Amino acid sequence: METGKTGKYFKYAIGEIILVVIGILIALSINNWNENRKLQSEELKLLFDLKTNLESNLSNFKNDTISNHEDLAYYQNIETYIKNDLPYNEELDTSFGRLTFWSSSYIINTAYNSIQTKGLDLISNEALKNAIVNMYEIEFVIIEKDYEESEVGLMADVVTPFFAKHMRGLHDQSLFLSRPNEFESLKQNEEFKNILSMIIRQRKRGFEFFRDIMKSMHNLINEIDTELQSRQ
Repeated sequence: METGKTGKYFKYAIGEIILVVIGILIALSINNWNENRKLQSEELKLLFDLKTNLESNLSNFKNDTISNHEDLAYYQNIETYIKNDLPYNEELDTSFGRLTFWSSSYIINTAYNSIQTKGLDLISNEALKNAIVNMYEIEFVIIEKDYEESEVGLMADVVTPFFAKHMRGLHDQSLFLSRPNEFESLKQNEEFKNILSMIIRQRKRGFEFFRDIMKSMHNLINEIDTELQSRQ
């Protein structure tokens, strides 16, 4: 500085500072890039897990629909016997035994719970995120709160009390077999006809719920699959 080189010294110092700042910015950029890559990797894994959950749910719903269709055929068989005034046949043991049963799935939502824990904003595709939220927060809730609770109420308040008075389970043979105490009088019982009609209506109502939600699940699975493939 004493020999007149002050300007060169400051230029050198400023250059050093700029290099340090550039180094810091590069390090931050690399760190941000690594963090974003980790987040994207985590997002794709959760989407894959979510797709797997939905595929399992869809398969279970399909199996439940098949089971409930079989039960509906049993109930309609009872109606046929009543309408045609047919004598009791042991094949009806299965039909009466199924009166207090219905099939409904436990919804697998482990991946969605993980997404909620980590934050829904982890899903970068806004339209896909909204479709996922709609599925778990609306459509699945409708199945559980509307259809499922109505099934529970019908069985607890109507079917089971009547069943306890007029039918007997053949538990020594099977838990799914039952027989009315007096079939001939039961054929004339208007209350039973109404209950049977209510059960049949409830099953058909359930088919509409299951059909709509299975269509939505199928579409969402395809949307997730498209997102995964586009980002591989």
